[in-house]
Amino acid sequence: MKELGKRGWATIVLVVACAACTLIVDRSTVQCTSDTDCEPFGSHPFCSNGVCVPSGLGPLACFFGTPEEPQDFLNQCGSAECQAFDDCQRLGLCDGGVTADVALIAPPAMASAPADAAAPMDVAAPATDTVVLPSCADATERPHVLYMTGSSYFPALMAKLAPLIFIATGYTPVYKVSNSCTGVKSVLGPQPGDHVMSDPPPGSTSPSAMYFTAAGASAPCSLGGNGAVVDVGESDIFSTTCAGFGAPDNGIFEYLGPVQSMVFVVPGSSNQMTISAAAAREVFGMGGDHDAAAPWTEPSLYFVRNANAGTQQIIAHAIGVPASAFWGVDQGSPTNIDLRMRVIEDPVKANQAIGIMASDTFDTDRSNLRALGFKASGQDCAYLPDSTASRTDKANVRDGHYPIWGPLHFFTNVSGGDPVSPAAQAFIQTVVVPKPPQQLVDAFITSHLVPDCAMEVKRTTELGPLSAYSPPFQCTCYFEKSAGGSAPGCTTCTTPSDCNDPRRPSCNFGFCEVR
Repeated sequence: MKELGKRGWATIVLVVACAACTLIVDRSTVQCTSDTDCEPFGSHPFCSNGVCVPSGLGPLACFFGTPEEPQDFLNQCGSAECQAFDDCQRLGLCDGGVTADVALIAPPAMASAPADAAAPMDVAAPATDTVVLPSCADATERPHVLYMTGSSYFPALMAKLAPLIFIATGYTPVYKVSNSCTGVKSVLGPQPGDHVMSDPPPGSTSPSAMYFTAAGASAPCSLGGNGAVVDVGESDIFSTTCAGFGAPDNGIFEYLGPVQSMVFVVPGSSNQMTISAAAAREVFGMGGDHDAAAPWTEPSLYFVRNANAGTQQIIAHAIGVPASAFWGVDQGSPTNIDLRMRVIEDPVKANQAIGIMASDTFDTDRSNLRALGFKASGQDCAYLPDSTASRTDKANVRDGHYPIWGPLHFFTNVSGGDPVSPAAQAFIQTVVVPKPPQQLVDAFITSHLVPDCAMEVKRTTELGPLSAYSPPFQCTCYFEKSAGGSAPGCTTCTTPSDCNDPRRPSCNFGFCEVR
């Protein structure tokens, strides 16, 4: 049978076989011997026991077969919820374009939100003149330290990784929140000072570094007068996305971690459900210049980041607006975006408000925010990262329906084939492994990320072309059960001998998988 790249045919066969007597398209004695025989009936039926049975896949004009071209992935047949956004009706764009030929409007100097009580909750408090912080390195309690810096999303994941790193290697992780491009610069930067992370100056609102205990707890700490050399730089984006940087070379390695998706969000009281690439371009690239972008026509209610933030860079690639040219107010952190959007009570302002954040932040506050379904250029439907608004299965990320995602990136300086520091080697050998232990996969899943072993597509550049992907070790069933609450079409197992289907001979985390 044809591969669909989404759940496989097993679930469909299981569901419809029991009801074939009521779903038969044509009651001839023998209608088919293969799926190809059923194509004349339309609506993508498949052959089951000599009968053409409706597959239940949609939408009606979806791509049926093995995806190869970019639009094949975006428009492939599936069971995920397909939402409408009419560029013709909403924007007056009736030729299928994304207004790429219409000049963007330069925003005024990007405003920054005031530093108020809505400080990031996942970032250590900044050092002050009156607080003496303990040293990040301690000969007795923390004799071996791993120094990292990068995006503001990473501390939540680090809290779950710290116990694994400590148990496996004895290293205590120390992390300083900066941003994705600083994470890149901390390893790829040309100047020696680029590789050092330091304490914030007295009175600064910048966060201090924090160390993580073997139990996953964190506490602010001091890096000392000379700072600390970064072992691993973390980023949500490829190094080539950051201004002035190319691909790693000369002994610098880039390792890919779990996948993170980015979303457009609105207050929970907003009546907006979807957005298209063309509409988002008019909003964030033109400031809602005319009523066609309604209701998002008030730039002071655009909750954004800045050009160094991975979220803004990835979304910029998706909508054709330079990350440095976004309209809106830089909120300083994803937590601030959440806190400031959730308190909007005026219904008019709620409909005008729109923000951007990573799915992991959104997933922790779904009761107050709503993610918008996104329709890419050349796509027929708008899709959420998940199969429905009530699930967290990241189904549309994993199979290519939802394109706004990328892997986490870890940069290390390598000399002669060996990492400069044992700490960098300890991190990579614990976190970036071809056959991950279940505890590591659990850390990714509970952080609302997708481990590589659950992905069905991959890309090698920022929002670049997708290709079908079969990971060397698979955990699709375990991921769907853990993240979505069910694993349709999956077979449980205790040992490989329980996996009788030769197409799924491996027993991984309690489920039969391909490998």
